[in-house]
Amino acid sequence: MARVLIAAATALLAAAGGVAGCGSTADASRRGGGPVTEVRGGVPGSRQQPRAGGGRLDNTDPCAMRLHDLSGALLGYYLYHQQLPSRLEELAQVPGFEGEVQLTCPVSNKPYVYNPVGVADANPIERVIIYDPEPSHMGMRWAIAIVEPKQEGQALVTKVLALPESNFSLQLRGGR
Repeated sequence: MARVLIAAATALLAAAGGVAGCGSTADASRRGGGPVTEVRGGVPGSRQQPRAGGGRLDNTDPCAMRLHDLSGALLGYYLYHQQLPSRLEELAQVPGFEGEVQLTCPVSNKPYVYNPVGVADANPIERVIIYDPEPSHMGMRWAIAIVEPKQEGQALVTKVLALPESNFSLQLRGGR
């Protein structure tokens, strides 16, 4: 019941411009479409690009679904506290998400990495703050990127992405 009330409150606030981002996978399936998932970059060792909805890396991947649910808890937390949590485990206490939040990748069974400072992304306004600890998905890592509001009262935006390993490794170009 609490999750239904959170979903209803989130929908009302989104309509009023108070919250934006991913809903839960259950909410998405009721709307008739899947949650927004983006795949960036190519698959190492392959000439083909992964594509969302293409039966490869898409929003039916169990890890992507788990991160969409985690995004819902993150949005709920931000709605109440107007800041990011200091620890990922705090999302398990968000009303409506108690017992629902899973903090490990279903493929590697390793805990997701939470970095509130964020990893820089190709999109300069986004920060990747939650991500797989290793490239367990065809050489890619599933992640949650956020766009924080610029002004009080604006919405936090979340997006689930599949990112190549190069997003997480510092690679110096050129030689010495």
